[in-house]
Amino acid sequence: MKRWILAALLGWGLLAGAPARAEPAPLARQLCASCHGADGNGPGPAPRLAGQQAGYIEQQWQAFRLHQRADGGAHGAAMAALKSEGDVKALAAYFAAQPPAPARSAGGDPALLAAGRKLYAEGNLAVGTPPCFSCHGDRGEGGSAAPRLAGQHAAYLARRMRVSDAPQPDSAMEMQEILKTMSADDIKALLAYLATL
Repeated sequence: MKRWILAALLGWGLLAGAPARAEPAPLARQLCASCHGADGNGPGPAPRLAGQQAGYIEQQWQAFRLHQRADGGAHGAAMAALKSEGDVKALAAYFAAQPPAPARSAGGDPALLAAGRKLYAEGNLAVGTPPCFSCHGDRGEGGSAAPRLAGQHAAYLARRMRVSDAPQPDSAMEMQEILKTMSADDIKALLAYLATL
């Protein structure tokens, strides 16, 4: 009995001394809402995080922290506040669980949309462009190693779909090689189609 009481007291003491993990919703409001929106459906130009793959959010956070991805200093205050990997994981899970903004209705040039849909579904294997759905999902929902594209701001996607000679994190190197196989017209068509997902 004495051992059980001692174990309980020690366990309680360890728990009492452990730092409390911050709740993700207040963290999102405090640290992320001004750019991404409290629910991750911000107006832009920052990316929407609602419904994004949690693993991808964590991966990008690490890239910002290691200065492998530029952010213009936008995440400095958040990096100072989020010292715990547990808090980063909780925040990523919070945004991943938020309902993403609905797709806008398909409009625009039908030929451009059709070209983008074909590229997304089939790629252009003649030049080495794989189909986008194979990593990003049938409806742009993302996958284990690729981000959600559905519902994302077109201007943000356009910025991310530029070929860069700057060093890239491992996760972005493969996409950079794929982008090199695509023409400006391919990217324009793909962006038009992605806006409908």
